[in-house]
Amino acid sequence: MGGRLNLTVRKERPVRFNQGMIVDQHTDNDLVRPCDIKGILHAHSRWTDGAHSLASMVETAREIGLEYLGISDHFLSPAHQEGLDLDAARIQLAEIQRLREQYPDFDIFQGIEFDAGPGGELPQDDDVLRQFDYVIVSFPENGGYDPETFTRQVIKAARHPRVTILSHPLGDLMLRKQNGVLDMESVLQAAAEGKTVLEVTANPTCSELDWSHCGRAQELGVLMTISPNAHRAARLVDYRHGAERAREAGLRCASVLNTLDSGELREYLAMGSA
Repeated sequence: MGGRLNLTVRKERPVRFNQGMIVDQHTDNDLVRPCDIKGILHAHSRWTDGAHSLASMVETAREIGLEYLGISDHFLSPAHQEGLDLDAARIQLAEIQRLREQYPDFDIFQGIEFDAGPGGELPQDDDVLRQFDYVIVSFPENGGYDPETFTRQVIKAARHPRVTILSHPLGDLMLRKQNGVLDMESVLQAAAEGKTVLEVTANPTCSELDWSHCGRAQELGVLMTISPNAHRAARLVDYRHGAERAREAGLRCASVLNTLDSGELREYLAMGSA
């Protein structure tokens, strides 16, 4: 996609990728800390259902010490009538490029959040999907989740070669003590096969969390991203809460995608779009 910054991968620590996984970045005992999170990949702006402008989101992310922000506004769908169409996405990219030039010390990614279809399919073809830096897929409730149907839907999306991140409701279901609406083991296996990242919610209002699914994801080599899914600038800082809880649960830096700096992340994402 045009207008990219020519960022080089910093070599302050050794980073290699093996079939899409982060290896040799940290030691096995290097548990994630808030200061290890370099950026956020799930945030919304006033382009769709966010409360604040794209510029405000970027300025806040810089103020709280992040190195990059991924804006992942919704694509137009029945559940998100305010979502972007392709023309709006192109105009948004032009604004992102202006902000990149305004803040050369800060990187901005243009992601997109799609609602999966009933069978787990995406509403656009690969030519459209590859226009974005990364693709988040969410799963609208559509009247309720049947466990068998929902599991098939999520597995289909997890195996899609253009899907980067599986988002809510998985971000919450990953941490529920009683799930019941999803065969999480099958989903984790599919994510491992598809090299798909799973979002872990950083929402501080979530209580009684069970991190066993995240531990299992780590065992399988599935990457996770700690995400506030921020719809307003003040909520970006919630990533710190998520990182603290992830550390308590034993998650290592090498299992968390957004411990990569922007150059490393672009290298990782480029492997997925090759």
